[in-house]
Amino acid sequence: MRWMGGVVMAAVVLGGHAGQAHAYQHTVHFRAQGDEATVAGTVEGEEVVQYKVPAKVGQFLLVGGNAKSARVSFWVRDPGGAEVYNSQVQNAAYVGRPERDGTYVVGVFLRKADAARGHAAFFRLRFLRKGLPEG
Repeated sequence: MRWMGGVVMAAVVLGGHAGQAHAYQHTVHFRAQGDEATVAGTVEGEEVVQYKVPAKVGQFLLVGGNAKSARVSFWVRDPGGAEVYNSQVQNAAYVGRPERDGTYVVGVFLRKADAARGHAAFFRLRFLRKGLPEG
């Protein structure tokens, strides 16, 4: 009987995590000759593919999303974790001016109905950091 209690407890613990989205974080590596980078991948179901992007005050940060499927969206969070952008349309772009130095996080995900159905979609993100002219 004790064995059965352990099985039930394990099922409850695992079942509690089944509805949560999986997140995978990658660091964006910019080219040596500039502040530009491109990443590509596939997002599936309820997962969120995340990219860490270092940025500094005095820069513009551009994130351009490109996907053949309208199912794909992305958000941008500042170093404090506050969401500063959430795309609502296919092939959207975020342009922002960091208010503090730190790591911004960009999360790529499928819209809720498509994620619940277990769909998958290919995406490409382009990152650009540009310093603002002084003066």
